[in-house]
Amino acid sequence: MLENDLINAAALMATIDPSPLSVDAENSLHRVIKAMGQAAKTYALVYCSGALSGIFSYDNAAQAATHQVDFSQTSVALWMTPIAWLRPLKTFPSWPQGFSRLHPEQPYLPVVDQAQHWLGLLTPDGFCTLPKSAETVSTSRAELTACHFSVALFQQQQERLALALQGAQMGTWDWDLSQGTIVISDEQERLLGLAPGEFDGSYDTLFTHLHHDDQATVHQALQKSIQLKQRYGVEFRVLHRSGQTRWLSARGQVFDDGEHAPRLAGVTLDISDQKRAEAETKLQSQRERLVAEIAQRIRHLLDLDSILAQTVTSVQTFIEADRVIVIQCGADMSGEVIQESQSGAYPPMLGWALRDPWSVGETFLAHYRAGRGLAVENVYTQNLPPSQLAFLEYFQIQAEIVVPLLEDQTLWGLLIAHQCRSPRAWRTSDVRLLQNLATQVGIAIQQARMHRELTLANQRLKRMAYLDGLTQVANRRRFEQYLDREWRRMGRENGPLSLIMADIDSFKGFNDCYGHQAGDNCLRLVARLLNRAAKRPGDLVARYGGEEFVLVLPNTDLTGAETVAEDIRLLIRGHRIAHEGSAVAKIVTMSFGVASALPAVGGSPADLVKRADDALYTAKHQGRDQVRVDGEPISTLGGSEAD
Repeated sequence: MLENDLINAAALMATIDPSPLSVDAENSLHRVIKAMGQAAKTYALVYCSGALSGIFSYDNAAQAATHQVDFSQTSVALWMTPIAWLRPLKTFPSWPQGFSRLHPEQPYLPVVDQAQHWLGLLTPDGFCTLPKSAETVSTSRAELTACHFSVALFQQQQERLALALQGAQMGTWDWDLSQGTIVISDEQERLLGLAPGEFDGSYDTLFTHLHHDDQATVHQALQKSIQLKQRYGVEFRVLHRSGQTRWLSARGQVFDDGEHAPRLAGVTLDISDQKRAEAETKLQSQRERLVAEIAQRIRHLLDLDSILAQTVTSVQTFIEADRVIVIQCGADMSGEVIQESQSGAYPPMLGWALRDPWSVGETFLAHYRAGRGLAVENVYTQNLPPSQLAFLEYFQIQAEIVVPLLEDQTLWGLLIAHQCRSPRAWRTSDVRLLQNLATQVGIAIQQARMHRELTLANQRLKRMAYLDGLTQVANRRRFEQYLDREWRRMGRENGPLSLIMADIDSFKGFNDCYGHQAGDNCLRLVARLLNRAAKRPGDLVARYGGEEFVLVLPNTDLTGAETVAEDIRLLIRGHRIAHEGSAVAKIVTMSFGVASALPAVGGSPADLVKRADDALYTAKHQGRDQVRVDGEPISTLGGSEAD
């Protein structure tokens, strides 16, 4: 504010006596200065062309300070309170001495200082001052000096406010709702992404660089504040010309006291750092949750393929990579892609044997064996030979992160994220996420290996429990369990169940002639031939005891079972296994008993076994090397005691 403007306006308030002040006047001066400096109600009267036009009040000074008005270039009259806006008082409790009573109908407005000292009256004819006594002159001198002090104090406060707002990166704005004019500070202009002097006072210009998704939110917050005459608070993004996105927080309220023009005023603060910190905290929480989810899956899933598939999908989504793959390293450290998740816009790599320089190079493999990862921001800055660069270009790889997958300190494979659209400056948090997930996947790999080994061990134990150690077909225990289960199943399905009992003819003579080792070999061969004959998945071959075998045939009637038995008899004869001790032929032969039942009708598995065994007994006593079915009579002719 230009100091001379106020001095000239204040000088019109009283006649100034240049004579030295008395001691009492000096004391009065200090009191007035102190009172005016604290909160003077009126700084100056403003005259235009010799007529009183208005007053420059405390409110006017505060408003000018808000807009950082430079009074070296702006008239005080533009910021004063016009005389027409003042409401005159009609009565006084008492008149100051030296005043003549005015006409009762004449409007007037008393002018007093903070100490309630009379300065004069404002009337339509101008300003009436107190009589020009020594006291009045001293008071006038004090008033003028107080104006000097107030101007200096105002300028100092204005500078402090401007520095504080600039240091806090806080902008201010004031919207005169009656006139529709908006005034913003230089800092507010900068925060909104506007160039210096670009703001033209228009409401729409405030939204020039606001993020498209946030414009409606800001507009609604301001309009709601105006309609309800309440405070507003809104956070939004601004897109600066440099391409940078800044987060701003705006706060303010409507001011409408019924006496002055209503206005909406507030401040704007840059909260980009806070938003970045919040985003990083949120990302960190999401990363920890993702790692925890993978760990949870590992504890509940034993299928390594499913774990790897979920891992590459989660990583691609989380870090927004164009492709994520898992490479399993072979014994010769060649790599093959066994899992992949990609956007579909780039060539797939699943099943490829990799020649990526960062996945097969011995230098890098040693790096990975030590458990360390690698981040490449731009493949074209790595001085790669043309052959390696051609491979990367074929798959459009421009940047990648590689982390090792270790199984018990041994390099099992690699987890790799690719960026294909463009080079990418990987964040440390991205690399750390892949490393944390790689640790969890390493646990899954080790767990899967242990599960496979345990499964194989259980299978071996199961075979030992249910297989005949010599012939490797089912043992009698397995046969009885299986027959009982299939009996119940056929009962539910109303299907037939057949049984074939088979016995090697004159097997005692075979052992006597060739020895027990040869006899064991003969039993193994016969078991293999029986397994070959049991063609359907539900058929079971078991060693019933000694040289006797049994076949369980679900969903097979008596005729079908008889056919199977006859085929086996011919198959055994066709192999012409020498048997000099046989009473039937000089080759190994077998006798068969066949029985069938409908479990849904009745009976029991034990009954079926007995009937098949009776049929076998018939075959043995009727000459061996033949098939007999349940129900045929036992002949006393042909054959001898079953052996």
